[in-house]
Amino acid sequence: MILSYDDSEGLRHVLGKVLAAPFEKIAVAYGTSGASDYSFLEQIDDPRLIKIRERKRLGKVAAINSCIDLLNGDLIYLMSSDIVLDASAVLKIEDYFFKDVAVVFPYVKPVELPGGVTKAGVLLWQIRDVFLQQIVHRDGIPHGGEMIVFRRNLLPRIPDVVNDEEYICMSAASQGKKVVYASDVRISNIVPGNAKDYITQRSRIIYGHRQMWALGFRPQVMDFLILSNPLLFIKTILSTLRKRKDLTVYMIPLMILETISLLRSKRYQRRENVLIWEFAASTKPAGRGRK
Repeated sequence: MILSYDDSEGLRHVLGKVLAAPFEKIAVAYGTSGASDYSFLEQIDDPRLIKIRERKRLGKVAAINSCIDLLNGDLIYLMSSDIVLDASAVLKIEDYFFKDVAVVFPYVKPVELPGGVTKAGVLLWQIRDVFLQQIVHRDGIPHGGEMIVFRRNLLPRIPDVVNDEEYICMSAASQGKKVVYASDVRISNIVPGNAKDYITQRSRIIYGHRQMWALGFRPQVMDFLILSNPLLFIKTILSTLRKRKDLTVYMIPLMILETISLLRSKRYQRRENVLIWEFAASTKPAGRGRK
Protein backbone atom coordinates (compact mmCIF):
# COMPACT_ATOMS: atom_id res chain seq x y z
CA MET A 1 0.00 0.00 0.00
CA ILE A 2 1.18 3.51 -0.81
CA LEU A 3 -0.07 6.62 0.97
CA SER A 4 0.10 10.01 -0.70
CA TYR A 5 -1.35 13.42 0.12
CA ASP A 6 -0.43 16.53 -1.87
CA ASP A 7 2.54 14.64 -3.30
CA SER A 8 1.60 13.54 -6.80
CA GLU A 9 5.17 13.82 -8.09
CA GLY A 10 6.46 11.62 -5.29
CA LEU A 11 3.74 9.07 -5.95
CA ARG A 12 4.58 9.03 -9.64
CA HIS A 13 8.21 8.12 -8.84
CA VAL A 14 7.59 5.45 -6.21
CA LEU A 15 4.64 3.90 -8.05
CA GLY A 16 6.81 3.31 -11.09
CA LYS A 17 9.16 1.20 -8.94
CA VAL A 18 6.29 -0.61 -7.24
CA LEU A 19 4.61 -1.50 -10.53
CA ALA A 20 7.89 -3.08 -11.64
CA ALA A 21 7.90 -5.37 -8.58
CA PRO A 22 5.98 -8.68 -8.35
CA PHE A 23 3.15 -7.50 -6.09
CA GLU A 24 -0.21 -9.26 -6.29
CA LYS A 25 -2.18 -6.12 -5.40
CA ILE A 26 -1.18 -2.48 -5.08
CA ALA A 27 -3.47 -0.16 -3.12
CA VAL A 28 -2.90 3.58 -3.44
CA ALA A 29 -4.70 5.91 -1.03
CA TYR A 30 -4.32 9.48 -2.18
CA GLY A 31 -5.81 12.92 -1.75
CA THR A 32 -5.10 16.58 -2.27
CA SER A 33 -6.01 19.98 -0.95
CA GLY A 34 -5.82 21.15 -4.54
CA ALA A 35 -2.05 21.53 -4.74
CA SER A 36 -1.32 18.26 -6.55
CA ASP A 37 -2.48 16.73 -9.82
CA TYR A 38 -3.09 12.98 -9.60
CA SER A 39 -4.66 12.68 -13.05
CA PHE A 40 -1.77 10.50 -14.22
CA LEU A 41 -3.31 7.64 -12.19
CA GLU A 42 -6.18 7.51 -14.68
CA GLN A 43 -3.73 6.56 -17.41
CA ILE A 44 -2.33 3.55 -15.57
CA ASP A 45 -4.09 0.39 -16.66
CA ASP A 46 -2.77 -2.33 -14.38
CA PRO A 47 -5.24 -4.89 -12.95
CA ARG A 48 -3.24 -5.04 -9.71
CA LEU A 49 -3.73 -1.34 -8.96
CA ILE A 50 -6.49 -0.30 -6.55
CA LYS A 51 -7.05 3.46 -6.39
CA ILE A 52 -8.61 4.92 -3.25
CA ARG A 53 -9.21 8.64 -3.52
CA GLU A 54 -9.56 10.50 -0.24
CA ARG A 55 -12.26 13.11 -0.87
CA LYS A 56 -11.81 14.55 2.62
CA ARG A 57 -8.60 14.36 4.63
CA LEU A 58 -9.23 11.76 7.33
CA GLY A 59 -5.67 11.06 8.48
CA LYS A 60 -2.98 8.51 7.77
CA VAL A 61 -4.39 5.64 9.83
CA ALA A 62 -7.79 5.95 8.14
CA ALA A 63 -5.99 5.69 4.79
CA ILE A 64 -4.02 2.64 5.99
CA ASN A 65 -7.16 0.88 7.19
CA SER A 66 -8.95 1.54 3.91
CA CYS A 67 -6.09 -0.23 2.12
CA ILE A 68 -5.80 -3.12 4.59
CA ASP A 69 -9.47 -3.94 4.01
CA LEU A 70 -8.69 -4.64 0.34
CA LEU A 71 -5.45 -6.61 0.72
CA ASN A 72 -5.46 -10.34 1.43
CA GLY A 73 -1.89 -11.52 0.78
CA ASP A 74 0.51 -12.86 3.40
CA LEU A 75 2.73 -9.74 3.47
CA ILE A 76 1.72 -6.10 3.34
CA TYR A 77 4.18 -3.39 2.34
CA LEU A 78 3.34 0.01 3.84
CA MET A 79 5.13 2.98 2.32
CA SER A 80 4.69 6.71 1.82
CA SER A 81 5.06 8.41 -1.53
CA ASP A 82 7.99 10.51 -0.33
CA ILE A 83 10.52 7.67 -0.25
CA VAL A 84 13.03 6.79 -2.96
CA LEU A 85 12.62 3.08 -3.58
CA ASP A 86 14.77 0.56 -5.42
CA ALA A 87 12.57 -2.27 -6.68
CA SER A 88 15.22 -4.80 -5.61
CA ALA A 89 14.52 -3.89 -1.97
CA VAL A 90 11.12 -5.55 -2.30
CA LEU A 91 12.61 -8.98 -2.97
CA LYS A 92 15.48 -8.57 -0.51
CA ILE A 93 13.19 -7.77 2.39
CA GLU A 94 11.07 -10.89 1.84
CA ASP A 95 14.12 -13.06 2.58
CA TYR A 96 13.84 -12.02 6.23
CA PHE A 97 10.38 -13.50 6.73
CA PHE A 98 10.93 -16.88 8.33
CA LYS A 99 9.28 -18.71 11.22
CA ASP A 100 7.96 -16.19 13.77
CA VAL A 101 9.10 -12.98 12.04
CA ALA A 102 6.09 -10.68 11.68
CA VAL A 103 7.60 -7.28 10.80
CA VAL A 104 10.65 -6.20 8.80
CA PHE A 105 11.81 -2.70 7.96
CA PRO A 106 14.88 -1.45 6.04
CA TYR A 107 17.70 0.99 6.60
CA VAL A 108 16.70 4.53 5.62
CA LYS A 109 19.36 6.67 3.98
CA PRO A 110 18.45 10.36 3.91
CA VAL A 111 19.19 12.28 0.73
CA GLU A 112 22.01 14.63 1.73
CA LEU A 113 21.00 18.03 0.42
CA PRO A 114 22.64 21.37 1.37
CA GLY A 115 21.50 23.36 4.40
CA GLY A 116 22.20 23.29 8.13
CA VAL A 117 18.79 21.96 9.18
CA THR A 118 18.93 19.26 6.52
CA LYS A 119 22.40 18.22 7.70
CA ALA A 120 21.12 18.05 11.29
CA GLY A 121 18.32 15.80 10.04
CA VAL A 122 20.83 13.59 8.26
CA LEU A 123 22.80 13.31 11.50
CA LEU A 124 19.63 12.29 13.33
CA TRP A 125 19.08 9.46 10.85
CA GLN A 126 22.68 8.33 11.34
CA ILE A 127 22.13 8.30 15.11
CA ARG A 128 18.92 6.36 14.57
CA ASP A 129 20.74 3.65 12.62
CA VAL A 130 23.42 3.23 15.29
CA PHE A 131 20.76 3.15 18.02
CA LEU A 132 18.73 0.51 16.16
CA GLN A 133 21.85 -1.61 15.88
CA GLN A 134 22.30 -1.25 19.65
CA ILE A 135 18.69 -2.29 20.28
CA VAL A 136 19.10 -5.38 18.10
CA HIS A 137 22.39 -6.25 19.83
CA ARG A 138 20.64 -6.04 23.22
CA ASP A 139 17.70 -8.20 22.03
CA GLY A 140 15.33 -5.25 22.27
CA ILE A 141 12.44 -4.36 19.97
CA PRO A 142 13.50 -2.22 17.01
CA HIS A 143 10.93 -0.10 15.23
CA GLY A 144 11.13 1.99 12.09
CA GLY A 145 9.24 3.93 9.52
CA GLU A 146 9.26 5.21 5.92
CA MET A 147 8.63 1.64 4.71
CA ILE A 148 7.54 -1.29 6.81
CA VAL A 149 6.50 -4.82 5.85
CA PHE A 150 4.24 -6.90 8.09
CA ARG A 151 2.16 -10.05 7.98
CA ARG A 152 -1.46 -9.48 7.04
CA ASN A 153 -2.74 -11.56 9.97
CA LEU A 154 -0.80 -9.48 12.50
CA LEU A 155 -3.61 -6.98 13.03
CA PRO A 156 -6.95 -6.40 11.29
CA ARG A 157 -7.03 -2.63 11.85
CA ILE A 158 -4.83 0.10 13.32
CA PRO A 159 -6.24 2.39 16.02
CA ASP A 160 -5.98 6.17 16.04
CA VAL A 161 -2.23 6.57 16.61
CA VAL A 162 0.36 8.98 15.25
CA ASN A 163 3.28 6.56 14.88
CA ASP A 164 1.55 3.75 13.00
CA GLU A 165 4.83 1.98 12.14
CA GLU A 166 5.86 1.98 15.78
CA TYR A 167 2.46 0.62 16.77
CA ILE A 168 2.77 -2.23 14.26
CA CYS A 169 6.20 -3.21 15.61
CA MET A 170 5.13 -2.99 19.25
CA SER A 171 1.96 -5.01 18.53
CA ALA A 172 4.02 -7.76 16.90
CA ALA A 173 6.35 -7.96 19.91
CA SER A 174 3.39 -8.06 22.32
CA GLN A 175 2.14 -11.14 20.45
CA GLY A 176 5.48 -12.89 20.80
CA LYS A 177 6.48 -12.24 17.19
CA LYS A 178 9.85 -11.00 15.95
CA VAL A 179 10.59 -7.57 14.52
CA VAL A 180 13.66 -7.40 12.25
CA TYR A 181 15.76 -4.41 11.25
CA ALA A 182 17.06 -5.31 7.77
CA SER A 183 20.01 -2.92 7.78
CA ASP A 184 21.37 -4.24 4.47
CA VAL A 185 18.15 -3.36 2.62
CA ARG A 186 18.16 0.34 1.78
CA ILE A 187 15.67 2.98 0.78
CA SER A 188 16.05 6.76 0.76
CA ASN A 189 13.96 9.67 1.96
CA ILE A 190 14.01 13.46 2.17
CA VAL A 191 14.45 15.26 5.51
CA PRO A 192 12.86 18.65 6.29
CA GLY A 193 14.77 21.58 4.88
CA ASN A 194 13.94 24.29 7.43
CA ALA A 195 13.60 24.60 11.20
CA LYS A 196 9.82 25.07 11.20
CA ASP A 197 9.17 21.88 9.23
CA TYR A 198 11.76 19.96 11.23
CA ILE A 199 10.22 20.92 14.56
CA THR A 200 6.70 20.22 13.32
CA GLN A 201 7.69 16.76 12.14
CA ARG A 202 9.71 15.84 15.21
CA SER A 203 7.04 17.18 17.61
CA ARG A 204 4.58 14.81 15.97
CA ILE A 205 6.94 11.84 16.24
CA ILE A 206 7.88 12.52 19.86
CA TYR A 207 4.20 12.91 20.74
CA GLY A 208 3.67 9.55 19.08
CA HIS A 209 6.28 7.95 21.34
CA ARG A 210 4.46 9.31 24.38
CA GLN A 211 1.21 8.00 22.96
CA MET A 212 2.70 4.49 22.72
CA TRP A 213 3.55 4.66 26.41
CA ALA A 214 -0.04 5.73 27.16
CA LEU A 215 -1.23 2.62 25.31
CA GLY A 216 0.97 0.38 27.47
CA PHE A 217 3.88 -0.16 25.06
CA ARG A 218 7.50 0.59 25.97
CA PRO A 219 9.39 1.53 22.80
CA GLN A 220 13.08 2.30 23.15
CA VAL A 221 13.70 5.77 21.69
CA MET A 222 16.57 8.25 21.71
CA ASP A 223 14.24 11.04 22.82
CA PHE A 224 14.19 9.83 26.42
CA LEU A 225 17.35 7.68 26.51
CA ILE A 226 19.47 10.38 28.13
CA LEU A 227 17.32 9.98 31.26
CA SER A 228 16.72 6.21 31.19
CA ASN A 229 20.19 5.07 30.08
CA PRO A 230 22.70 7.94 29.81
CA LEU A 231 25.66 5.61 29.14
CA LEU A 232 23.94 4.06 26.13
CA PHE A 233 22.95 7.54 24.96
CA ILE A 234 26.56 8.75 25.05
CA LYS A 235 27.81 5.54 23.43
CA THR A 236 25.33 5.92 20.58
CA ILE A 237 26.27 9.55 19.94
CA LEU A 238 30.03 8.87 20.02
CA SER A 239 29.71 5.84 17.74
CA THR A 240 27.75 7.91 15.25
CA LEU A 241 30.24 10.79 15.24
CA ARG A 242 33.12 8.36 14.70
CA LYS A 243 31.36 7.09 11.59
CA ARG A 244 30.38 10.55 10.32
CA LYS A 245 32.99 13.00 11.58
CA ASP A 246 31.88 15.46 8.89
CA LEU A 247 28.55 15.89 10.69
CA THR A 248 30.03 16.66 14.13
CA VAL A 249 29.50 20.40 13.65
CA TYR A 250 25.74 19.82 13.39
CA MET A 251 25.48 18.11 16.78
CA ILE A 252 24.66 21.27 18.73
CA PRO A 253 22.05 22.51 16.20
CA LEU A 254 20.48 19.05 16.30
CA MET A 255 20.29 19.12 20.11
CA ILE A 256 18.64 22.55 19.99
CA LEU A 257 16.07 21.42 17.41
CA GLU A 258 15.33 18.25 19.36
CA THR A 259 14.89 20.13 22.64
CA ILE A 260 12.42 22.54 21.05
CA SER A 261 10.57 19.63 19.43
CA LEU A 262 10.37 17.76 22.73
CA LEU A 263 8.97 20.77 24.55
CA ARG A 264 6.49 21.52 21.77
CA SER A 265 5.24 17.92 21.74
CA LYS A 266 4.08 18.35 25.33
CA ARG A 267 1.51 20.91 24.21
CA TYR A 268 -0.64 18.04 22.96
CA GLN A 269 -2.22 16.18 25.87
CA ARG A 270 -5.32 14.55 24.40
CA ARG A 271 -5.58 11.63 21.98
CA GLU A 272 -8.90 12.27 20.21
CA ASN A 273 -8.64 12.84 16.46
CA VAL A 274 -4.88 13.37 16.58
CA LEU A 275 -4.47 12.40 12.95
CA ILE A 276 -6.25 15.45 11.60
CA TRP A 277 -4.40 17.95 13.73
CA GLU A 278 -2.19 20.38 11.85
CA PHE A 279 0.92 18.99 13.51
CA ALA A 280 0.19 15.49 12.18
CA ALA A 281 0.59 16.55 8.55
CA SER A 282 3.73 15.46 6.74
CA THR A 283 6.35 18.18 6.36
CA LYS A 284 8.89 16.42 4.17
CA PRO A 285 9.49 18.20 0.85
CA ALA A 286 8.77 15.35 -1.55
CA GLY A 287 10.41 15.43 -4.93
CA ARG A 288 13.66 17.12 -3.95
CA GLY A 289 16.77 15.06 -4.50
CA ARG A 290 14.99 12.37 -6.51
CA LYS A 291 16.73 10.65 -9.38
